[in-house]
Amino acid sequence: MSESPKGMSRFELEEALRQQGCAVCRLVERAGSSYLEYLLYDLVNDPDVQKEFRASLGFCASHAQGMLEKGDGLGVAILYRAAAKELLGRLSKIPDAPRSRASLAGLLGRSTKAEPIIPEPGEGCMVCDAERQAERRYLQVLLEGAEDGSLDNLVKGSGSVCVRHLSRASAVAGGWLPSALIEATREAFGDLESDLGRYVRHSDYRFQDEPWGKERDSWKRVVARMLGRRRV
Repeated sequence: MSESPKGMSRFELEEALRQQGCAVCRLVERAGSSYLEYLLYDLVNDPDVQKEFRASLGFCASHAQGMLEKGDGLGVAILYRAAAKELLGRLSKIPDAPRSRASLAGLLGRSTKAEPIIPEPGEGCMVCDAERQAERRYLQVLLEGAEDGSLDNLVKGSGSVCVRHLSRASAVAGGWLPSALIEATREAFGDLESDLGRYVRHSDYRFQDEPWGKERDSWKRVVARMLGRRRV
């Protein structure tokens, strides 16, 4: 019997928590990459996929770059040809003059903002949607394991989650967080705050000769702990 999706998500989360960095960031990024590959290699000619791709005029900047890095020129050409046709159709419907009789300069100076006649490419990105679904799934598994104590040892380890995903977990939980997640974050940031203090101390000429310790990269670690893995 194959493992349930929830059981597989739990296994994947446990494995990710054993590694350095935010476990949820890593899993969401992997889910997005897997979906992107599946879409490029199996779904580029699917009518529903092409319809959704046209509506958003392609992927967001981050996932468009990820698509190019995969090197599948044919898949990109098929999908973006559909997006190009959509754009040409929209451009043909734009009136020759502003709908209002006011001058263009006057329109540009208005404080109100109308709906764009051409969508910004990537609004409604399909890979972003897949990542959001994966993120919510992993956050729910994380919350359940932290609440019942079954993930305590892993949550308190080196992996844990970034503050960005801690915030999103609290939203999934309805404005609440299990104590295990709170304590793990408190401990991590207590250590980081001390390291940052020692880093700043080195800028004082009186302490410049003190040997460097693990505080040397604290300025990088605190940003990673706040925001997780870097996204374009």
